[in-house]
Amino acid sequence: LYHSLDRNRKNKYLKKIETVTSEMYEYSKIRSWGKQYIHNHQTTNMVALLTGALVVEGYTSNKASMWKEIAIDVMEKAMFLLNHVVDGSLDEGVAYGSYTSKSVTQYVYLAQRHFGIDHLENNWLKMHFWFYYSTVLPGYQRTVGIADSNYNWFYGPESQLVFLDTFILKNGSGNWLASQIRKHRPKDGPMVQSASQRWSTIHTEYLWYNPDLPLHPPAGHGTPRMHLFSNWGVVTYGAGLPHSQTNTFFSFKSGKLGGRAVYDIVHFQPYSWVDGWRSFNPGHEHPDQNSFTFAPNGQVFVSEALYGPKYSHLNNILVFAPSPTSQCNNPWEGQLGECAHWLKWTTDANGDASGEIITASQEGESVFVSGEAVASYSSSMKLKSVYRSLLLLNHQTLLVLDHIEKHEDSPISLVSAFFHNLDIDFKYVPYKFLNKL
Repeated sequence: LYHSLDRNRKNKYLKKIETVTSEMYEYSKIRSWGKQYIHNHQTTNMVALLTGALVVEGYTSNKASMWKEIAIDVMEKAMFLLNHVVDGSLDEGVAYGSYTSKSVTQYVYLAQRHFGIDHLENNWLKMHFWFYYSTVLPGYQRTVGIADSNYNWFYGPESQLVFLDTFILKNGSGNWLASQIRKHRPKDGPMVQSASQRWSTIHTEYLWYNPDLPLHPPAGHGTPRMHLFSNWGVVTYGAGLPHSQTNTFFSFKSGKLGGRAVYDIVHFQPYSWVDGWRSFNPGHEHPDQNSFTFAPNGQVFVSEALYGPKYSHLNNILVFAPSPTSQCNNPWEGQLGECAHWLKWTTDANGDASGEIITASQEGESVFVSGEAVASYSSSMKLKSVYRSLLLLNHQTLLVLDHIEKHEDSPISLVSAFFHNLDIDFKYVPYKFLNKL
């Protein structure tokens, strides 16, 4: 379009881009997104800053080099940190993860095209396809809603998938999954893309699409499989399949705040330029260690909390009472960081919250997973172990077993489990035998 514009309009647009880019640069020095790595706002705004600098540097602005330098510095550090995330995941979940990844893929493309910086061997990028394939429920419309979520994706993920296929996979699997998502996009209801997000990645989808890669599902497609995200602390089963009466999905999460790599970097401080938790923002995460979801026969039965207040019980985990440090549901208390609109991660012991996947195994259509989450609860409750195990017996039956240990002087005497459902009300139906209760 640029070449079709008259001189006055070109100058007007150029001035506008220069003005807004300058404002972005000034904000980057004072806003939190200027210093919080691998966060949706930072990647989006830094790529915008870089794009503006690239546009105006050949014309009028003598500040473009400075804008470009700060954007590259921040994004290179982000890519360095992402290289530690070996499972391709993002701690903010699939929805906000798509927000971040749409900008990361754009940066990788721009960095190689304009500066000769190659990130195509990045560990996170090479595994990122599975963050989309192994999190989508049967039918390709809904994803596992761990962390703040809108049911599926905020941006793309068709753009990210065709990028991955063209530059990383080169086997047709990215194009295939993008086509399945595109084909099954909901036309109405809460899973429809918002107008502000729907068109924002169309241009990169067209730029990166390689029609020479035939649509081809990944190896093993068609058989329900378990997938372990070791950094995220998430196990899924039955993802990436069409909707069917026998295609069941379930997930289990027991991981570290920010993901294993970020958590360890914060706690072991190997890099001087990382300022503890001040360099990250896991506020979109939930108090959800040892949480699970279950969609027997593809119908969501036990669901996650999606986007809402960070209450532990909405994430299908255990809460205890009476707790001396209860904050929002007295006398009950759930996991560290709960109660506010965002997860609290910088105060008291919240930054030490963590869970751990203990077991994850599959034998045929049976799956066994378990996790320990005691480190995600306040030490004031004096718990010794909060261990949960799940056994998928068949495509309709999931057995959940909780094992709890506490110290002798623990104030806790009650435990409660609430299984959240967004689609169908739970109703107790008394069992009748020969017309007798």
